[in-house]
This record gives sequence, C-alpha cells and structure tokens, in this order.
Amino acid sequence: MADISLAVRLLMALSGLTGLTAFILANFILKGHKELKTIVGLIQIGANSFVFVSWLGGFLQAAPCTFWRYFALIGFLFPLGTASVTFVRVILPAIKCRRRK
Repeated sequence: MADISLAVRLLMALSGLTGLTAFILANFILKGHKELKTIVGLIQIGANSFVFVSWLGGFLQAAPCTFWRYFALIGFLFPLGTASVTFVRVILPAIKCRRRK
C-alpha cells in the first residue's frame, strides 16, 4: 500500500473498524434490545457512508492493476452489502413494528 497515502490508510482502517463493529452489534449482538438495535443499525448505515468514501479514496490512489487496488475495491463495495443486510434485518422490521401500533 505504498502508493496510498498514510492518511487515507488510517481513514480506511478506522472506517472499516467502525462499520464492521456497528454491523456486528446491530445484526448479531443486540438481539433482545429492539430500540437500541434500531439506533445502532442507523448508525451503522451512516458509518457505511464513511467507509464507502474513505475506501473509494484508497481505490482511486492505488496504482492500477495491483493487489491493493483490488483490496480497496472490495473494501469500497463491502459497505453496500452490509448496509443492505442491516436495512433488511434491522430497519425494515422496526418500521413494520411501528406501523402496527
């Protein structure tokens, strides 16, 4: 990752850790706490925008056709999948539950 600047690498690491932690909390750990699970799910979706932007910066800085470019590509596409899973598993059930009341 020599061609990606240190600041972008730090942002990539921080954003990836934040997004992954919120994803694990919202989807697996907070099963009994519906309100907290919804809040963490919304935070995770917001954090995924940070992940998306920072990993996109790493992708754009990486040299073409290198391992690090493909690594950054996966890291910049991964939040789309995790946000979709969180939306389906956490946010939609919360919306449906609130509509019933």
